[in-house]
Amino acid sequence: MPGTRPLLLAAVTGVLTLSACAPATDDGQPAPTQQTQQSPDAGADTDAGEGNAGEPASPAPDGESETIEIVDFAFATEDIEVAAGTTVTWEQQDDSLHTVDFDDGESSGDLETGESYSRTFDEPGEYPYECFYHPRMTGTVTVTGG
Repeated sequence: MPGTRPLLLAAVTGVLTLSACAPATDDGQPAPTQQTQQSPDAGADTDAGEGNAGEPASPAPDGESETIEIVDFAFATEDIEVAAGTTVTWEQQDDSLHTVDFDDGESSGDLETGESYSRTFDEPGEYPYECFYHPRMTGTVTVTGG
């Protein structure tokens, strides 16, 4: 979509600007918010997020976690179905810079190799996302009632 890129750039710039004003933790990183958290150590559950690309993975029990790897310029699990209260973590394993940008405005910011981004989904619904730098990299988190 030709008009989407400038709007997305403005949104990402705004998020980065706001995160620069957020209180920092001891390691200088922005303090986690209620909905999102970026941490290199997040998402140790490596069995989660299984399934074929394009097919939703099985829902995780309430309060559980799922992991989606970013590898070979793709979200390893494009579409995932989870119960409300589930935390989904994206682990960036590519050498290229990637993002996880949601249609509702939530964004991971730039993720370098080895970094991860987590978001807890409390409300049922569909949450489409894409990589800012590689718009063909898309996925959807479908949240069921919990």
